[in-house]
Amino acid sequence: MRNPFLGLLARSPFEKTFNHAVKVAQCGPLFVKAVECYFKDDRDQFLFLKEEIRDIEAEADRIKRNIRAHLPASLLMPVEKSVFFAFLREADKVVDCVKNALYWMSYYHLVLPRDIEREYTLLVKEVGDYLGFLPEMVLRAHTYFRSRTEADRQAVKDIIREIRFREKESDDLEKTMLIRLFADDDLDPKAFFLMVRLVETTGDIADHLENSADQVRIMIAR
Repeated sequence: MRNPFLGLLARSPFEKTFNHAVKVAQCGPLFVKAVECYFKDDRDQFLFLKEEIRDIEAEADRIKRNIRAHLPASLLMPVEKSVFFAFLREADKVVDCVKNALYWMSYYHLVLPRDIEREYTLLVKEVGDYLGFLPEMVLRAHTYFRSRTEADRQAVKDIIREIRFREKESDDLEKTMLIRLFADDDLDPKAFFLMVRLVETTGDIADHLENSADQVRIMIAR
C-alpha cells in the first residue's frame, strides 16, 4: 500500500530522505527485540534479527548514495546542500551503530549479572524507542519548507526538543551503566570490555540522532 506521506514529498529530494529515515526508524524495535533474544539465549532469533538489520543498513546506505548521486547541481533547495548532506550522514550513522552493536554481541556469549542485563536492555529500549522521531521530523521539516508558516516551524522545533530531551535521558543511563561496570571487580575481562563497547556504541546511536536533529535545526533557522 502506498504510503500517504509520499504525496506530500513528490518531486523533492526529501522524498528519498523520508524513505531513508523510515529505514532508520525500522531498526529501533528490531534492535530491542534482538537484545532481548540475546539475553534469553535465543541465538537463532538473535542472528536472524542481526541479519535483518544488516539488510536494512545496506538498503539505507543505497538510498543515501542514490540521493547524493542524483541531486542535480542546478537544483534549488530550501536549505544549504552542505547542511542537508550533514543531516543525511548523521542519520545514516544511526543505522551503522545499531548494526555494529549487534555484531559486537555476536562475537562473544556474555554471561552477566541480571542487573547489568536489565540496565543495558533499558538503555537499548530508551534509544530504540525514539528512532521513530526521525521520519516525523523529516516530514514536518518538508512541510515547513513548503508552507513557511510559524506553526509548521514550531512543530519541527517540538520534535527536535523531544529528541534532545530523550538523548539526555539515554546519556544519563549510559553514564550510570559505565560507573556500574567499572565498579564491578568480578566481571570477566572480556565481558567488561564488550559491555563498555556496547554501552558506548548504543550511546552513539542517540548522539547521531541528536546530531541529525541539530542539522535540521540549522535548516529551519531564520
